[in-house]
Amino acid sequence: MTATTNKAGSERPMRRAKAARVTTGIAAVVVALVLALALTSSPERFGLSASPEVFENVHAEGRSSEAFIFVWALIAIPVAGLLHTPSALARRARVGTGWALVAGYWLYVVLMAAVAWEVAGLFPATDAPGKEGGLFGAAILLVVSPPLFVVGSGGVFREGRERGTPVRDQLTAFAILCCSFIGLVAGMTTGYNFSFPRAGFPAVFLPGGALWGLTAGAAVGMGVGALLAASTDRRRTLSDDAKSFARTATALLALCLSLSQLGWLLPSWAVALIGVPAPFVLFATAGHFVWLERWVQYRQIELPKRALH
Repeated sequence: MTATTNKAGSERPMRRAKAARVTTGIAAVVVALVLALALTSSPERFGLSASPEVFENVHAEGRSSEAFIFVWALIAIPVAGLLHTPSALARRARVGTGWALVAGYWLYVVLMAAVAWEVAGLFPATDAPGKEGGLFGAAILLVVSPPLFVVGSGGVFREGRERGTPVRDQLTAFAILCCSFIGLVAGMTTGYNFSFPRAGFPAVFLPGGALWGLTAGAAVGMGVGALLAASTDRRRTLSDDAKSFARTATALLALCLSLSQLGWLLPSWAVALIGVPAPFVLFATAGHFVWLERWVQYRQIELPKRALH
């Protein structure tokens, strides 16, 4: 009875601390949303002109909704950092390191904003379904979600005696997530725009288009993680996983390119009917052929434990 009571008593503060961090993260999101709305609707309140040139350019390009997502994310990250700092100080977490991570994640969002401005033309046109706040907006939310989650949960303020390990683990997890999501978006985008030959079938309509991008991104992220790993065993494991994901991505891309050529002969519905189950058939049959199993392996994308919270 005493042991059970002590265990319950020790878990209670942990639950309260977790609930407090979640509440703080939600508050940061709401505060950032209010500030973003105020900045974009009334910039003169922040000492800017009533219609800043950058706002005019964004509006002229028809990218207001996507730009708003970035403005909100760029405000939410430092606001979350500020709101989590008092509790981090109270539990003697590494606040300086945490703010260095906040700055790095903020710069990542800035980089993604610059990239998004350049690649917007690869998505459906402004007057097409999915452009204005649709497919493009969903893609932006996907690629900026890792830093928003890590900072919003207070995960940047790490504790632990081993100074390098918690930060290395978080950066590894961050790299894997970001690269995987970027790969997913890139796979779908190139599939939409790439028909080879020209009369081929866009691979975006095939699940393999998303899968090859996801696995290719995971391979890149794990390769980065291998460079960050502190131990030789961890480095070797991440390198092996990166190579496996890279081989699987190559096989899936080859499958997509091959299936897209059916567009020369068959109507779109028939190509989709064949292409939708094709990646799953590939994974199912890989275990029966040694040469194919080397190229196609089903693996889950695994992150270091407790790296993001």
